[in-house]
Amino acid sequence: MPGPPGEMHAMFEEQVEPRLRELVDSDVTITRNVKTMGMSEGAVDEVMSEFFGQQNPYLGIYSKADGIHLRVAARATDTVAAQSLIQPVEDAIVERLGPYIWGYDEETPEQAIAPVLKERGLTLATMESCTGGLLASTITDVSGSSAYFKGGIVSYTNDLKEASGVDAALIRKHGAVSQQVAEAMAEAVRIRLRADFGIGITGVAGPTGGTPEKPVGTVCIAAGAGEARRVITLSLPGDRIAIRHRSAQAALNLVRGLLS
Repeated sequence: MPGPPGEMHAMFEEQVEPRLRELVDSDVTITRNVKTMGMSEGAVDEVMSEFFGQQNPYLGIYSKADGIHLRVAARATDTVAAQSLIQPVEDAIVERLGPYIWGYDEETPEQAIAPVLKERGLTLATMESCTGGLLASTITDVSGSSAYFKGGIVSYTNDLKEASGVDAALIRKHGAVSQQVAEAMAEAVRIRLRADFGIGITGVAGPTGGTPEKPVGTVCIAAGAGEARRVITLSLPGDRIAIRHRSAQAALNLVRGLLS
């Protein structure tokens, strides 16, 4: 198989997988991925503890940049039988973790919000600090995102935050990394770009710049408009790249929560 993903995926899907299916004359194994955001790995583990340790179906838990993933795998004589083993576990996951589930299998947060925004005719605008434009880039990874994404401002300095509509007194009082400033960023860009929803992200991506009160990994995110706005403060693990990526994913999931 070639190394570049674009070539490898196409070759596997078009050539290798069909041939493997022809060779299968016994059991088959299928999987189902359920993706959550908003609970720690330990909390998800505790809620689903009774399902771990089984072999068929098998339940695995994985910490990813876009949250905690649960993967259910089952082996049976055919796909229908394997699915019947997976379904009770998936039903239990949905029942216990429903509000925290944002997607399944290969779905991404940016893909999850796209159809809802389009169907409702809603638009987004972003103002980012620590993510440096990564959120806007992630949103536009989805084809057709111009239907709902107005654009974004990378306000990496306090001067640009103020020039973009954030009150300087607010920054002086609460600090650039604060829920208050994240809210102001979201509202300022929403008004400036005439969008229905604004998203504001400000934080400390590291590896330097943190303080005892706001250590590296502290990120404040606001999304929405007016009373229909949510604001969160996260303490994210990982290096600079991981923190920026997790911040963008968390912002998208905040929007998904508002839409749902």
